[in-house]
Amino acid sequence: MSSSDNREVLLDLLFERLDLNRTPDSVADLVLAAYAGEAQLRAVLAGEPVELPARPEAGPGSGQVYLDRVTVAGFRGIGPQASLVLQPQPGLTIVAGRNGSGKSSFAEAVEIALTGDSQRWADKHSVFREGWRNLHLSSPCAVEVVAHVDGEQAPIRIRRSWPDEATEPSQGVNEITHRGAKHPSTDALGWRQPLDAYRPFLTANDLGRLISARPSDLFDALAPLLGIEAVTDADARCKKLRKEYDDRSNVVKNERIALRRALTELDDDRARASANILTAARPDLDALDRLLRDHSEGSDPTATACRRIAEAPALPEPADIEAVATALIEADERLTRATASREGAAHRIEELLRLALEHHDQQGDGTCPVCQVGVLDAPWRAAAAAQLEVAQQQAAAAREAHAALDDAWRQARTLRAVDPAFDIPDVLAEHGDRLQGAVEAWQAGGGTSDLVEFANHLRTTYPSLFEVHTAVREHAAAWLHTRDDAWRDHSTALHAWLHSARETRADEDRSTRLKAAVAWFKSAIDDLRAARLAPFATQSQHIWEQLRQESNVELAGMKLDGSSTRRRVAFPATIDGAATAAMAVMSQGELHALGLAVFLPRATADDSPFRFVVIDDPVQSMDPSKVDGLAQVLAELAERRQVVVFTHDNRLPEAIRRLQIDATIWEVTRKEQSEVEIRKNLDPVKRYLSDATALAKTTELPDKIRGPLVLTFCRSAIEAACHERVRRERIQRGERHADVERLLERALTTTQTAALALFGDADQGGKVLPHLDQRKGRWAADAFKACKQGAHGVYGGNLERLVGDTARLTEALR
Repeated sequence: MSSSDNREVLLDLLFERLDLNRTPDSVADLVLAAYAGEAQLRAVLAGEPVELPARPEAGPGSGQVYLDRVTVAGFRGIGPQASLVLQPQPGLTIVAGRNGSGKSSFAEAVEIALTGDSQRWADKHSVFREGWRNLHLSSPCAVEVVAHVDGEQAPIRIRRSWPDEATEPSQGVNEITHRGAKHPSTDALGWRQPLDAYRPFLTANDLGRLISARPSDLFDALAPLLGIEAVTDADARCKKLRKEYDDRSNVVKNERIALRRALTELDDDRARASANILTAARPDLDALDRLLRDHSEGSDPTATACRRIAEAPALPEPADIEAVATALIEADERLTRATASREGAAHRIEELLRLALEHHDQQGDGTCPVCQVGVLDAPWRAAAAAQLEVAQQQAAAAREAHAALDDAWRQARTLRAVDPAFDIPDVLAEHGDRLQGAVEAWQAGGGTSDLVEFANHLRTTYPSLFEVHTAVREHAAAWLHTRDDAWRDHSTALHAWLHSARETRADEDRSTRLKAAVAWFKSAIDDLRAARLAPFATQSQHIWEQLRQESNVELAGMKLDGSSTRRRVAFPATIDGAATAAMAVMSQGELHALGLAVFLPRATADDSPFRFVVIDDPVQSMDPSKVDGLAQVLAELAERRQVVVFTHDNRLPEAIRRLQIDATIWEVTRKEQSEVEIRKNLDPVKRYLSDATALAKTTELPDKIRGPLVLTFCRSAIEAACHERVRRERIQRGERHADVERLLERALTTTQTAALALFGDADQGGKVLPHLDQRKGRWAADAFKACKQGAHGVYGGNLERLVGDTARLTEALR
């Protein structure tokens, strides 16, 4: 099943579960949106229009892939080019050879051709990475895998080659040919996900890593085979988004606690009111908003008093007061001088002369009306006018002295009206006594009318008053500044917190919906995981039962538990009836067998497009009984899979021969200069002929028993050769394996089988003997007839000659 097909199947299952559980639309929409992607999930939560997935229809499946040939040159243990030829069909192939023979190089070649890497090279410091080029023949360096897709005639060729200057396996160049097109990687074939999920290769290192890995690593290795990543990804999206909301909520909560703690340390009614609001786990955000909008001191008397002091008018500068005092003294001295001189009577003389001149102007010349002696005439008038002008000048100076004195007194009276006293709040208490003393001293001399005394009073009391008055105002302003700065910083933080808190408050409904969706996914994933794991667990347990042989550990299933950092694979088991965890009580050999039991169901899953499985060195640490079990497991798998096993342990081929398991066995030997030779050994045809030869030569059995047995083996060899030819020709033409096997099953007799091989039609049995007689010779027809009929009675001919003729015939039929 392809990745897209699997997504559609999963989506259909989600729809069924949503309907079955009568899931509310608000949660169902989130489930479907999360399945579609993160952008769709965020859009649904934001109330934005989004197109949700519709219920799908199932799509077609993908082709089934078999291996046909593996060719290697200049790579790992293989120097000159060598090819491993396989039958692209279900069956068991054993590639045997001692350590260092080069057999595992073929297994690695398949893996690196399909994936571009090798699990044996997972550790970049491994010696395997250093010896990926052959030491004796490093150029050309290339691997090629030819694969067949069931139902297609043209093969897939996957070639990976390395230029001479390449120093890393990753520097290879891929060339993939499929249906006449070339591709740079197997991703173009849609194999990326299946290779990760079903991984059709297994080495001894993989088995060791599989069993010794952390629980989460083993979980990650098995989880993909369930094919529910689309659902677990959707669940992860919901969890991720919910975590975003939770993290944001926790940040807001922690900031609220920190702000409240900081505000309680601030001497400010606004801070106290804000802290009181923030005390609640769910604060009244509107109340806090109103408080932040009001920037006045409110009912804080200290702030009100300090504001009144700071904004009070400043007192005149001491220099100005000194000028007033000086002006008073100078005006007083000037007036005193004017009064003591002729200037003091000048204004009276001025008045008399003015009146006398007016009298003369009105009465004319005559006797002075005052003294009755003097004469008021023209000469007198001229002298009087000149004298009047002098008197007027002297009177003006006296008036200016009076005016200056009046002005000085006016300024002095203004100073007397100044009230420098304040109501001092506690925060300014250290300045209160000084200010009170300065005010009292200032007010004590303010009632005197003596100019000099008042001027001296100004000079002695005002500087101190000015100093303390200014200090009080400055300290009041500083206290307000500090207070306002502190509040301003906290106010800014409160504004920012309020904005975040409103967003978080808006997220509460979304977080609640996400919580419901996460709960829905948890239940769905548990059920999906159990349902999809069940067949794998059953198969794994079945394989373990075959492998464990004499082990007293009984598996009770396999389970994938948990998620995120707590994911693990559980293997419940019993040992002598007592419940335990399998991996805690198993020996190394049992753990190795368990690894196979876990891996093989994954590699042979029905949904995998790969109908082959490549196993390298699976016999390690196994006792003989478990090797027999492994042979039986491989034979069972080979009924529906192409199983290719590489081994250096002769116990596996021996078990296969002893248990009479059908298998093709290749023997790999390595000569000088890394030249690798592959020889076929003990395929079904040769095995039957070998057994027939041995029986034909034996003298321990009577002829009436020996003859039918030899003929039966010869007939089986002929049928096996025909089966091989039918499978090879038809499968290479693109016919499906299942269709070919049905044809072979319907060919019930040896003649029908031969007709199917020679003519492609089992009903053409009458043509078999004439065809053999004409094309191969009389000996071929006689041998075929003898094998077909002689098994039911005593054969009178030479058995050894018949076996030889049968061998010639099988080669011809092949």
